[in-house]
Amino acid sequence: HFDTYSEALEAARKVDEMSTIMDHHANMKFNHACVHGVDLELEFFTWEASRLTEKDYDATMAVDMLLAADQIQMKNYTYDLKEDIIAKHPASPRGSSKVLHVDGSGKVTYHNNFSDIFASLIEGSHLVFNDSKVLDARLFVSGNGLEKTELMILDLGNVDVDAKCSETRLRAMIRTDAAKAGQTFTELGDNQQVVIDEVIGEWLEDEKSDGNGLECWVRIQSDASIEDFLKSAGSVPIPPYLHRAAEDSDKEAYNNLYAVEAGSVAAPTAGLHFTKPVLDEIGSDNCSYLSLHVGAGTFKPVLVEDARDHEMHAEVFSVSVREIRNIIGALEAGKSLTVVGTTSTRTLESLFWCGVKRIRGLEAVGSDGGIDANHRLEVGQMEWIPLLVGEGRTISRVTALKALIEGRDDAEVLSGKTSLMIFPPMYDFQVVDNLVTNFHAPDSTLMLLVSGFLKDSKGNKIRQIYEDAQENGYRFLSYGDVCLFSKPESK
Repeated sequence: HFDTYSEALEAARKVDEMSTIMDHHANMKFNHACVHGVDLELEFFTWEASRLTEKDYDATMAVDMLLAADQIQMKNYTYDLKEDIIAKHPASPRGSSKVLHVDGSGKVTYHNNFSDIFASLIEGSHLVFNDSKVLDARLFVSGNGLEKTELMILDLGNVDVDAKCSETRLRAMIRTDAAKAGQTFTELGDNQQVVIDEVIGEWLEDEKSDGNGLECWVRIQSDASIEDFLKSAGSVPIPPYLHRAAEDSDKEAYNNLYAVEAGSVAAPTAGLHFTKPVLDEIGSDNCSYLSLHVGAGTFKPVLVEDARDHEMHAEVFSVSVREIRNIIGALEAGKSLTVVGTTSTRTLESLFWCGVKRIRGLEAVGSDGGIDANHRLEVGQMEWIPLLVGEGRTISRVTALKALIEGRDDAEVLSGKTSLMIFPPMYDFQVVDNLVTNFHAPDSTLMLLVSGFLKDSKGNKIRQIYEDAQENGYRFLSYGDVCLFSKPESK
């Protein structure tokens, strides 16, 4: 039942997209009772068998998961973040941050120094890192009645950073509500002109940032490559909630030691704790690398009543067949998988679902149900739901990853994009055994992800963990201390 016809139509659209992925469509009927709302009736029936089959029960289960009446309210997955707990600068020296460990039984232990303890905590594990490199994506402009005003490049994942600036449209946020299409601003680093091609709409950030702005398409009038221009004119895009200008030290501090693939505008911060001695202690044979280019959408809060209605930002990822083969080898050798950061986690979980799609003959089906002739990897926000039911329930992580690389050479690089949304209580992690991650901002999708990993269906567990950590002097957010979460043991 829905209050309005528009809500019923939106639900029908979601069911249709899901049904296309499952290749099993529902008969739909709308009953409009004027002021009493709208009923949407769904019927699944396997006509070629002239009876109800397992496909019908699987489809019904998927609809129940997709349209579950219980809302996922962010107030259940948030906490009171004290201002003085936010780390304005990283731990010095690198690797001296504190560690909060939650083991598989739920026991919480506190450790004073990451470098001293981490390798022993993950002994017998294979680690996966995100090697994306942060570019200096924050610019400042003036003109059209504005003095020094922030212009932040929002996403470089789909951009060739070696291309000329003047030949590339960039998605950006200008921190004003007064910009208009066609206006030209002067960039204050190299004095280049920046043209607003198109205003997309309002850009909203959380209350601890520097305010909202406008999301735009812009073009920088420079013949330099994007990477070279940002290196010359930009500043390190440290998070807005730090309320300070970037410093010279941030150039090194806000990138991981192993970062090589340029394309992020925010750091995969769980990796900031790793030093060369720690990596040496773990051993290169126990490490794999992938790339997911982080966009500024990572700072966008969940503002809708039901978190499932929050639009996830799509992010671009890539990983070599050789690295996936190494991960498979580690799993077959009985090693657990420790994943460094939520970006690496979303990528690995997305790769699993891409493998499931390949097994089920859906490799060329995009997240919108359309056919992707280029066979690019893609996972939509809720696409895991129709992929989970039926055969998807029995496919192991090794089977899915093997299917993904079958017939492909080690040197081949798989690339794609993911909007995967992970939330409790329904999402069951398919690949990750241990998660290394910082303390996240309230009202963020990352709070949902870690709650889902801890099987925290009501948010009580993560709130208690975070509140106790604050009481124990842990520092939060991008430059803060770190958590090591182990997947809860089956009861």
